[in-house]
This record gives sequence, C-alpha cells and structure tokens, in this order.
Amino acid sequence: MKRILGVVLTLLLLCSAWITINIKLGKSQYSGAIFIRNDGSVDPPNAPIQRVGDVYTVAGNIDGNITVQKDNIVIDGLGYTIQGSTLNLSAISTATIGIDIQNRVNVTIKNVQIKSFVNGIHLLNSSENTIIGNNLAENVDGIRLDSSSNNNIVGNNITLNFHGIHPATNNKFYHNNLINNADRQVFIGPSDGFNSWDDGYPEGGNYWSNYTGVDAKNGLGQDATGSDGIGDTPYIMDSNNIDRYPLVAAFHEQAQPDQIFWLYLAISLIVIVAAIVIGILFFMKKAKGKPEKEVSRQEVL
Repeated sequence: MKRILGVVLTLLLLCSAWITINIKLGKSQYSGAIFIRNDGSVDPPNAPIQRVGDVYTVAGNIDGNITVQKDNIVIDGLGYTIQGSTLNLSAISTATIGIDIQNRVNVTIKNVQIKSFVNGIHLLNSSENTIIGNNLAENVDGIRLDSSSNNNIVGNNITLNFHGIHPATNNKFYHNNLINNADRQVFIGPSDGFNSWDDGYPEGGNYWSNYTGVDAKNGLGQDATGSDGIGDTPYIMDSNNIDRYPLVAAFHEQAQPDQIFWLYLAISLIVIVAAIVIGILFFMKKAKGKPEKEVSRQEVL
C-alpha cells in the first residue's frame, strides 16, 4: 500500500513540475530574429523552437520574427505569439515581416498568433505551402503573397489589419475569418490575377464581416426549405476574385490551442486521478481491516 501511495505521489509531483515548466515557458518572451536554416538547424540555438524531424514547435512567445530557409517543414506555433513593434501606418520606413517565406516549397505554418508587422506572413516566389489556423491581427497586411501560386490559406482569423490579404495569383483561400480589416479585406494589386476563394458547395468559402448578403436559400440559388450557413449571393472583390459561397457566420473549426484551457485540463485530470487512487486505497485498507477484526473477536471468545 505504501509503495502504491509513493508511486501516486511521485506521479503527482512530476505532473506538477511539468505544469510549472509549461507555465514558465508560456510567460517567457524571447527577443530577436530566428532563422530555420536550409540544413534544418535553428539559429540561434537558444531560440524557443524545438525540432523533431521536419516539425518545428514554438515553445514560447517571440518578440521578433522567423525566416524560413528550408523546404518541406511544419512550423507549429502552439498558440504562442510572434510580435513586432507597434506600427504607425503613416510612418513606416522598413518592411518588417512576422514569418518570412521566400523561394520555398511545402512549408506549413499553423497555430501561430502574429501581430504588429508590416506583413504578418509573407510568401515570395513560393508554392504549395499551407497557412492554416493562425491568428493575424494589427498588421499592415495580414497575409501577403508576391509571385507565389498554388498555396492554400485555410481557417485563419485575419482581423483588424490594414489589409487582410494581398493574394497574388492562383492561390486558394477558404474558411478564413476576415473581420474589420481597416482599408480592405483583400487588397488586389495590379499584378494580382485569379484566385479561388471557396472550397465548393457545401464546404463554403470565407467569412467576411462586411458581407451584406443573406442566407435564405441553399447556396446554390435553388428554392430551399431552410438556411445552410452560406450566403445566397457571392462576395465579389473583382472579376478574378469571387467568393461564390461566403459564410454568414464566422468559421470556428480552427486549431487554436488555448494554453489556459490545457492547464486547467491537466490540473483537473491530476485531481481526478488522485481522488480515484486515494479512494481505492481507502477502501482496500478498510476491506483488509475487517477480517482482522473478526479473527480477533473469535480469539477472545
């Protein structure tokens, strides 16, 4: 019994240490530029990015930026924040970029919160990359693509930027929430061409906070018995950029981990496991004690 109790206490102490370490990581703030070099190394080595194979996991908030110089990798932000300097839109002298992807193929950026840059995420001469489940806020351009095609931008929250998206040509955007971007939700430049802005019906397109259409039909223009969450009229940026199936409510399936939620969940699991084990030990002790008492009574008689 003592051994079991000792094991339980050891596990509880280990879990408590793990939680403490993670809380400290969550509060830490790294300052400086970070590079993922073409040989796979993280520069500088003390940057809060952990590598396992081709997956790079952010382990703390970053007051700086990340430059990607390697193909075929995944960067998972785990909900941490990459932040630049506070922007003054009327006095921008240098182009600062949160995550810089140039001449790259098959890079995935997910679960990162990016704010206060000229370009939150910038793709230049890059293709077949995926930007998914990120929060981009208070940048000049939330996501900007230049001379980049065949990229997928999916399930991002793009809010309170000057321009939400600068799209380039032949990229796919869907299930993004574009909310209250000050100048334009999408800035179409003179060199930008056709892009796809939905994943067909019934998957739908993007949510636009300035969309004025209604959802009274089934999204295909046919008579309907009820709404389907898709606007009955398209959201038009220009003749080459049309969201045929705009969402009438914000998309909520992004993988945006909440560290506080996971902390509470871990603590709750520890408490539940401890209560169960203690309860089992108590009843085992009680059950073991009963026969001993009966034997002692018989001996007395």
